[in-house]
Amino acid sequence: MSLVRAAPAGPAARVAKRPEGQRRSARRRRTAGAGITLSLPVAAFFVVFWVLPFCNTVYLSFTDYALAGDANWVGLENYRRLLDDPQLHNSIKVTAIYTVCSVVPTVALALLAALPLARPGKVNGLLRAGLLVPAVMPFVATSIIWVIIYADGGLADTTLDGLGGGHISWLGDERYAMWSLIVMVVWKHLGLFVLIFTAGIQGLDRDVFEAAALDGAKAVRTFFSITLPLLRRTLLFVLVIAVTGAMQSFIPAYLLTQGGPANATEVLPLYLYNNAFGFQKMGYASALAVVLLLVMLILSAAQFRVLRGGEDE
Repeated sequence: MSLVRAAPAGPAARVAKRPEGQRRSARRRRTAGAGITLSLPVAAFFVVFWVLPFCNTVYLSFTDYALAGDANWVGLENYRRLLDDPQLHNSIKVTAIYTVCSVVPTVALALLAALPLARPGKVNGLLRAGLLVPAVMPFVATSIIWVIIYADGGLADTTLDGLGGGHISWLGDERYAMWSLIVMVVWKHLGLFVLIFTAGIQGLDRDVFEAAALDGAKAVRTFFSITLPLLRRTLLFVLVIAVTGAMQSFIPAYLLTQGGPANATEVLPLYLYNNAFGFQKMGYASALAVVLLLVMLILSAAQFRVLRGGEDE
């Protein structure tokens, strides 16, 4: 009879003896632990630079903090002042005009341009790359370029003179200052939206369009009955980032017009900035920031509601 003892089972053997369900559960726990570990830096960054500042802004909105001294609790006083502030009412009107008149033409032109540019070809690829150049340029650099264009004797004046028009103070006349900003913003963002719509169109099922062509559907009917409904999610994405971006737009008005002339271009972010750092009314500016965030959330939710209303969840 052999006196040799069997060697104890190693870790691999013990794991192999576990039921399959336990092994899957162990793998899931290891995967979840790795995912949590890898996401901790991002979560910490989000908490430190987003959650805590937001909570501090909400707190300051109930105080009279003025960048110096103590923050005294005033309750809803700042929010009551919002209702009776005529300058704020003007800023809301300016922001609404700026948002609608910059978003609508940018999205419409981008969608129309994306239809032919979505076709394969080297020329279309070069055109898409060329349209994307303004979008990747820093906004400050773009604003400086357009300040030069709108300057006396600049490209805009030269072009108008060539067409037989007279001199216009593009940024100094309240009749033209807002439209000058809008033209610049449309030029800036058009290429990015064209690229997004192009990707959306290229991802559509071509069999649907071929079937429509066999049925004799014209280009306009195909666009409104097939292309646009299938692009609903892409359109929703573009509209959300376009509207929220326009409502947060600060650099164009600050660098080109400083909100003038006669407050004709003082959008809400610029008005908020002026109150916080110009007039040192940080508490009131914080209330403005909270209300602006709530308005953007409501508008985004409304866009989701309208554009996803007919889709299955």
